[in-house]
Amino acid sequence: MNYYESIFILNPELSPEETEKIKETMSEVVRKQGGDIHIVDDWGVKKLAYDVKKHKKGRYVLMQFLGSGGVLHELERNYRVNDSVIKFMSLRIEKEALQTASLKQGEESLSGTPPQQAEMRDS
Repeated sequence: MNYYESIFILNPELSPEETEKIKETMSEVVRKQGGDIHIVDDWGVKKLAYDVKKHKKGRYVLMQFLGSGGVLHELERNYRVNDSVIKFMSLRIEKEALQTASLKQGEESLSGTPPQQAEMRDS
């Protein structure tokens, strides 16, 4: 089992109910394939760097999960067949990167200041 991070961009004209339904559908795909969802984070509507399927904006959704390659394959297949998903990208996260991220998050919660601000004070 590997950790994966998948970000998908939805049509910005979807209603909040439609957006929630798609997020739940994608989460269910991961669960049905034996995966374990860790994070589903809606980043909201952002301007795209370039037009994608005639859209200038898109709703970004981040999903982090634990699963096998089959889970990722099925999730990406669902992205491709869903017309509301205008773009997606998935990555396998190395365990070292996860440990580093969790350590940084722990330091942030202990100090109460974001890591960028703490680093700026040190230099």
